[in-house]
Amino acid sequence: MACLRPLGLFLIMPLLESKNIGGSLIRNSIIMLLVVPIYPAIDASNSLIEDNAIGFPLFLVMCQEIVIGILIGFVAGIPFWAIDSAGFLIDTMRGSSMGSIYNPTLSESSTLLGVFFSQLLTVVFFSCGGMNALITTLYESYVLFPPGKYIAFNQQLLIFIKQQWDLLFNLFLRFSLPAAAIMLLTDVGMGLLNRTAQQLNVFFLAMSIKSILALLVLMITIGFSLSDLGHVISSNLLSFHTLWGNIQ
Repeated sequence: MACLRPLGLFLIMPLLESKNIGGSLIRNSIIMLLVVPIYPAIDASNSLIEDNAIGFPLFLVMCQEIVIGILIGFVAGIPFWAIDSAGFLIDTMRGSSMGSIYNPTLSESSTLLGVFFSQLLTVVFFSCGGMNALITTLYESYVLFPPGKYIAFNQQLLIFIKQQWDLLFNLFLRFSLPAAAIMLLTDVGMGLLNRTAQQLNVFFLAMSIKSILALLVLMITIGFSLSDLGHVISSNLLSFHTLWGNIQ
């Protein structure tokens, strides 16, 4: 019972998948280490689970624990999925999406910029206290929402999920929009050039120009995009304080 909530977190959080940390054995060992400090609090809530055993079967309690862990992992993984999607969009627009490579952060194939963005975000995540905020959120969830309590699937939960999707889209635009805009303008310029100089091979010429301009724009804007990303990750995880009180 104590390991189910961290297990749900490890199943969906990209950085904590078993492939990224050396296999299932190491993952399970880390889960056990995370549970040790909070085991007394979980043991104290066993009476609450026993009292609700008839109306709320143990199987449903176990499923709820996994769902809570998945919800925490989903919130923590949003920046990684957003930034990988931004890299994929930029590579697609500049014509290099066919050259996909393995992304160790997400444990799946991705484009070159998607891998670069993911590894850059990993550095920001650990250096700006994202991992500390993640573990703090996991531990505080046991205090604010102990095992055995009902999850109220109300409007507040739906609003919270909607806010996470909005954050996913906003982070996606933050990283992809500057480069995408300059490449779109380049396509328009190449189209006008093709009307006046039809003997030029505009398609291959545009690929090189868009790649150069996109990289230049990324070099200029990447600092602004990453400036408060660590704070966004930490504050988004700590927003669970309000959620736990609204879904009880």
